[in-house]
Amino acid sequence: MKKTNKNANMGMVMGMCFGVSIGTSLGSTFDNMAIGTSLGLCIGMAIGIVLGSQKDKEVNKQLEEVGYKIKDINRNEQKDEYIITMVNKMGEESVVIVPKGQMEEEKFEIDDIVFLDDDGLIEQAYDKDDE
Repeated sequence: MKKTNKNANMGMVMGMCFGVSIGTSLGSTFDNMAIGTSLGLCIGMAIGIVLGSQKDKEVNKQLEEVGYKIKDINRNEQKDEYIITMVNKMGEESVVIVPKGQMEEEKFEIDDIVFLDDDGLIEQAYDKDDE
């Protein structure tokens, strides 16, 4: 099964953003913006990749052990949410309720590979076209 690196990529981007802002602040404090910004960018990127990679390891472990795949998606018009039925590797079905906002952001489709995050909500590991 394919491994995801979604969190490492996102961690790198977020780390770069925070690193530049912190590095710029330190650079202005020490009167050397170029070095402060450059160091902040590098350090932020490294920290972001490390933290994101740790999350990816957890996600990939869950995908190997359980491996959720979306089987069915139904919209509940009255509550403005979606009812998603997923099936794991053992054939056991689970139902998760997804708010409309998350559904529009993640764009879940049938046969997408998903995982459960720490809050018990589903997130997309990768879509069916990435397999």
